[in-house]
Amino acid sequence: MANKIKHLLDAYQKLQADGQDCVMATIVETSGSTYQKAGARMLIDRDGELTGLLGGGCFERDLVEQAATVFATGIAKTVFYDMRSADDVIWGLGLGCNGAVRVLLQLLRATEDFSPLQWIVESAAANLSGVLATVLESVHADFPVGHSQFLPAATVAKTALQAYLQQKPSIENDQLNGLAVTCFYDPIQTPWQLLIVGAGVDAMPLLQCAHALGWRVTLVDYRPAHIRPERFPNAERLMQSLPEELAQRLDLNRYQALMLMTHNVEYDQRYLQAMLDCTIPFIGLLGPTARKQRLLTGLGEAAEQIRSRVFGPVGLDIAAQTPAEIALSIMAGIHAHLNGRSGQQLSHPASASAYDYSH
Repeated sequence: MANKIKHLLDAYQKLQADGQDCVMATIVETSGSTYQKAGARMLIDRDGELTGLLGGGCFERDLVEQAATVFATGIAKTVFYDMRSADDVIWGLGLGCNGAVRVLLQLLRATEDFSPLQWIVESAAANLSGVLATVLESVHADFPVGHSQFLPAATVAKTALQAYLQQKPSIENDQLNGLAVTCFYDPIQTPWQLLIVGAGVDAMPLLQCAHALGWRVTLVDYRPAHIRPERFPNAERLMQSLPEELAQRLDLNRYQALMLMTHNVEYDQRYLQAMLDCTIPFIGLLGPTARKQRLLTGLGEAAEQIRSRVFGPVGLDIAAQTPAEIALSIMAGIHAHLNGRSGQQLSHPASASAYDYSH
């Protein structure tokens, strides 16, 4: 998932300010029911403070102890937690989660700009996707365990191509100069971006909700008085723009979702017209189905270009009434659609079989 790196982006700035080494713990393989999946990352400082969460508290305590040896030696290592035993207590850790996890621990040195974390941060800043390749096992002196390299999408090697195309981490056995090397290939996506058109009061909780989920948010309105930084401090970009200017001033195709909420039918119509040639996969509209149909009808035959991507009423049915509840409903609906999910309770058989992170 694209937004799983927000805590890493935030932590990187603090690490640079403090100048202290830390250990990055990365899940490289899972089996059964686990709290997080391959590609999830957590940071551990010398005092045992954690940034992020991998096991829902199941094995973090032991990871802190394991990280101490990485701090002491500077050598990366993997640790394996098998929580599939019928016993409630394993190794004295009190586990019982019905899954197995392999975790890689790497030392991030301040003198090396916290590599490979800095590649994740730099790719996000440059809106550049790719694959982070990390050595798990090796007999090659030049590629020891823990060695990482970021491969931009344009240069992804054949061995990493499947991981990139499927956007799913994988472990592959490679040969480098005739020597065996096992690598973890993790596709790195830039944070998802949300375009909110309409800077009314109800845009505030939507922006806050999206920001908390790691989205980068651009806010647009045709009314200059509405686009004020003090109203939307977490917006990545604020822009005053008429609908007819928008496509020239913004690269609309960089956004994964659009929320059209000017509360003005005429302007919603004009902004929707401006979206006809974009590829945004989710276009949300406030109001009832009749309002959506009116706006689409106003586009004439061109409406077929975007009809399948337009959602109105927008959001999941959670009986939302307050602006905060509506924001939650909207973001949940966007996440469900982009991830190919129904938005049902995880206890529902279809949902539970498709995705189970519970203990």
